[in-house]
Amino acid sequence: MKEVGMGSLTDQLLHGDQDIPCPECGFGVWIRLSEVVAECAVLCPVCRTRVWLRDGRGQMSNLGAVIESEVEQLLKGLL
Repeated sequence: MKEVGMGSLTDQLLHGDQDIPCPECGFGVWIRLSEVVAECAVLCPVCRTRVWLRDGRGQMSNLGAVIESEVEQLLKGLL
């Protein structure tokens, strides 16, 4: 049986659940950052507003790599 690890920080960020407020009613809508990268739409379960997720500057795509790089730099400074 293959053991499944936690994966890279990028994978954890992209596939972890996030809570954003609906722009119409303010209710918390659960999304994944991978849905933002893919520019999907989600429906608010309360008011049924379709919320289009956009990553206009590509920041979500690079978020994990940037954080991993910063952590690596911090760890180098400690050693």
